[in-house]
Amino acid sequence: MEYTVVRASEDEVHDRKKNITYLLRNAKVDYNDMQIEAEYIEIDWNSGDVYAEGKRDTIGNVVTRTVFTQGQNKFEQDAFKVNFKTKVGIAYNVRLEEGEGVIVGDKVKRINDTVMYLSRADYTTDTYFKEGKTDEPDYVLRTTKGKLVDKKEKDEKILIAGPTHMRIYDVPTPLALPFAYIPMGSKRSAGILLPSFGERADVGFYLDGLGYYMPIGEYADLQLETRFYTKGSWGVNVLSRYKVNYRFSGNFGASYENRITGIKGLTANSPGGVRDPRNIFSQSKLYNVRWTHAQDIKSNPYLTFNASVNFSSSQYFRESIQNSNYLSGDVYTNTTNSSISLRKSFENLPLTLNLDASHSQNYQTRQIDLTLPRLTVNMSRQFPFAPKSGPRKGLLHNLGVTYSMNMANQISTSDENFFTKTMWQDEMKTGARHLLDLSTNVTLANYFPLTISANYQEVWALNNTRKYWDANSAETITQRLNGFYRFGNFSTSASVSTNFYGQILAKNKDAKIQGIRHVLTPSIGYSFSPNTGAKYIDYYEVPQLGSSNVALQYYNYFENTLYGVPNTMVTNSLNFSLANNLELKVRDDKHPKGFKKIKIFDFFNINSSYNFTADEFKLSPVNFSGSTSLFDSKMKFNFSGIIDPYKIDYDPLTNAYTKIDELGAFRLASFNVNTGYSFDNNTFGGKKFDAKAYKKQGTVRDEVFYFDDEDYARFAIPWTFGMNLGYTHNRLIDGTNRDAATLAMTASVSPSPYWQISANGTYDIVNKELVGTRLSFARDLRSFNLTFSWIPIGVYKTWDFFIGIKASILSDAIKYDQQSSNSLYYNSGF
Repeated sequence: MEYTVVRASEDEVHDRKKNITYLLRNAKVDYNDMQIEAEYIEIDWNSGDVYAEGKRDTIGNVVTRTVFTQGQNKFEQDAFKVNFKTKVGIAYNVRLEEGEGVIVGDKVKRINDTVMYLSRADYTTDTYFKEGKTDEPDYVLRTTKGKLVDKKEKDEKILIAGPTHMRIYDVPTPLALPFAYIPMGSKRSAGILLPSFGERADVGFYLDGLGYYMPIGEYADLQLETRFYTKGSWGVNVLSRYKVNYRFSGNFGASYENRITGIKGLTANSPGGVRDPRNIFSQSKLYNVRWTHAQDIKSNPYLTFNASVNFSSSQYFRESIQNSNYLSGDVYTNTTNSSISLRKSFENLPLTLNLDASHSQNYQTRQIDLTLPRLTVNMSRQFPFAPKSGPRKGLLHNLGVTYSMNMANQISTSDENFFTKTMWQDEMKTGARHLLDLSTNVTLANYFPLTISANYQEVWALNNTRKYWDANSAETITQRLNGFYRFGNFSTSASVSTNFYGQILAKNKDAKIQGIRHVLTPSIGYSFSPNTGAKYIDYYEVPQLGSSNVALQYYNYFENTLYGVPNTMVTNSLNFSLANNLELKVRDDKHPKGFKKIKIFDFFNINSSYNFTADEFKLSPVNFSGSTSLFDSKMKFNFSGIIDPYKIDYDPLTNAYTKIDELGAFRLASFNVNTGYSFDNNTFGGKKFDAKAYKKQGTVRDEVFYFDDEDYARFAIPWTFGMNLGYTHNRLIDGTNRDAATLAMTASVSPSPYWQISANGTYDIVNKELVGTRLSFARDLRSFNLTFSWIPIGVYKTWDFFIGIKASILSDAIKYDQQSSNSLYYNSGF
């Protein structure tokens, strides 16, 4: 196919003998998908060669570069030569912008649309250089030869270079590679992940992060990393991410580590003893599995599937050979939880079905709780007697019915029994619970909302318990019976509440306090549930040592089942509560309305109950809680506590304290208070930094600085300081107190626009010690980020130094990472 050459310039000369056209000043040439802009262009019509050159000054330096554009690719260079027929060309001092980076080559040979060879080329991701704010990049990767491949069919670009080294501010550094492979296109590319290396006293020298990254189709990828230590430890990490637009996304990760520390064969009982406990040989297998899955709600609003899984060995976070757990705070992780859920709803039915599985793990007690699986059916509230149209009136119209069913397998086990026969046969509980609830409401005398409810609970269990005393072994034997067992519970309740408003207004319009408003919300309720479980209570006899007497030990047949035990006591309780809200109306000339409201109490609640059928202690402890705001609602003050109304009796013979069933003490059994406040630049009304007050502003890297008339740099210095105080008081029946008080503090400041210093820590006021202290420093180095983190005290003392490229394309490849954990080691990679 032939194309027309379209050309334009301020002046044109044609040599008919040589069949060459010369375009002078502001020359342009268009041919097919190629476009050339230059100060001078020479076209040889016989060979198809086109030579272009930029504008030069009086001493021969190029001041305006040529521009060559083909499709979406744009190249700038001092001069170049290309053949229209073969599309082969050579360019000098070429600038190519590819993705996040820029390539500058002394000489570039274009083979075709997809391949170019480079001679003495520099690659950088300096945004200032890319945007043309400076001609000197802060760093480059320099190679003597390279190849740029454009895989158009896959929308991928790859720079393959020979020996490559880094230069920072044009100063050579020892950071070098025998070759470089840099993906530059918009799509992901497979490649080797470069490792870091270092040394730790407990595990030896190491090579960390050596691996491979590989895309899997259009929607997923796979990343494999390994780590090896000279004392024998090793680990493997696998990470896969996936995403399908408008449907779902997620990631899966797994880690396995073989951790070996100390000297093989050396134990605490070795001859001569062990002076350093770190030398005692120890070996452990650690693992961690992570999975998250999120479904886009738009894909199917009636069927959703989500997952969040985090399961690991009990010592993984505390003993992992990955020291990053220290700095991230994961080393303090005591519990983890997982859940997988499938939810189904119906467009025309009031039913919702949930099928889920869950997991919780306590690393201190090593207890593991599993629910595998649980089926839940919920019916939304229905009003069978309500009119088809119009409002609902009266108790019958407002009678609502709800139903729910739960069916589950639940296991509580330990690390030792996990996935063993004991776990499946002895520790698994299976059952179902049906709950039918009826409730209605009406307003009495227009001011008293009345709510009446009743519910019935039916429980099914596939196991039961029997206990007896075994005289041969002199111990209690607990026998598990497998089969179908059931019980039912019934309860009913009624409650009524109202609001009382109290208001006092000032007679003087100029008074500072214009008024006081108090809202009092009393509520009283009654609940009743019969004894439906007396027949399920049994006992066995336990002989008393040194006596012919026996003690009766009572137990419930359903005490080891999934959904609890039936009611074994009659509940006949009167419940009461009192909620308060108190606020002031204060004159404020600065407010648009001329006044503002100040809340003395956001809320202040008191509640308790009285059980008429209880044998003793009929009145429950009085609970109270409240909250108030200070300093224009910038500071919250929350408090709560328990008042025990019963007296304490002391027996001098046994030196024991006992609570007796006699009212009158009303002692403060516990109290908790929590408050906090954050300070910043605006807290004390200081003068704000105003950039408009200065006439001069810096350029390139200094555009964040403003200069006064004496050329002193001016800039904002943002800072924050936060404090949170927590205090808990518990008074035991013997009169002793147990107090806990902590003061948590966080602070950050930017002494200059590119620096940030932050710190946080907690002070234990009772024990008078600092816990969890951490300091960190961060510096923006244009194309690099520098951070230093330090935990100076405590069990997990460590420090970490990191410097790495900002650009995501090189963030994992070019970095320096040095860390310490109670011993010196470092981690560096390029």
